[in-house]
Amino acid sequence: MGDEASLRQLLTLQTWTSAAFPTGAFSCSHGMETAIQSGQVHDAESCHDWIHAIITQGSGWNDSIIMAQAYRITQARIVDSSAPSTALEPAQYSPQALNDLNDLALALQSGAERHAETTQLAAAFLSSASAWHKPAVLDFPATGQDMALPVVCGYLGGLHRMPVRLLIASMLQSMSSNLAWIATRLVPLGQTSCLQLIARLEPVIETISLQCSNASLEDLGSATLLADLASLQHEQLAGRVCLT
Repeated sequence: MGDEASLRQLLTLQTWTSAAFPTGAFSCSHGMETAIQSGQVHDAESCHDWIHAIITQGSGWNDSIIMAQAYRITQARIVDSSAPSTALEPAQYSPQALNDLNDLALALQSGAERHAETTQLAAAFLSSASAWHKPAVLDFPATGQDMALPVVCGYLGGLHRMPVRLLIASMLQSMSSNLAWIATRLVPLGQTSCLQLIARLEPVIETISLQCSNASLEDLGSATLLADLASLQHEQLAGRVCLT
């Protein structure tokens, strides 16, 4: 599928990444609230560096690769045999592929809070997205099993045949904007500084969406130890504003 989206796809994706959807929730800070209380994030520049690291070297990077893989698996299930092949290995075409990918996505979470964040958002996102299709088409994973947000987003994006780069970029933009607005309130930053920060991140998001849409699972990896530790510390943070 090419990078050009239809107007209907753009409208759907705009709604999926709007404040009306759970991915726009204020409650998830990726450890930023801890970093703000400790002084690691204290102005626009340190906020930019924190979000930039998450996108390029942390959970944003890993989630984007997982999302692309879920998208490809879904495409492999709905396209006909004459469609161009993808970079997936043959084993990933099995009906169990999404479940296996989901298990990997959950294993990559750095702690109980990150696990709760991705599974709670996934469940809310899946429920909200049911307005666009019949629940019967969502045949993964096993009933009662936790789902990871990037797997759900990749699956639904593939189901709606959205361009994978646009899907990844939109989800990264939603996450980074949410973190920026958290900093706006808690640092605090001015509205103009926040918008300038978001604008600076757009070229980065564009690059990462291209890289991750062509990446394989071998490209997974994280180097954001401070963010992971901050997320763990946030579980016991006193007087916290963000839930996770």
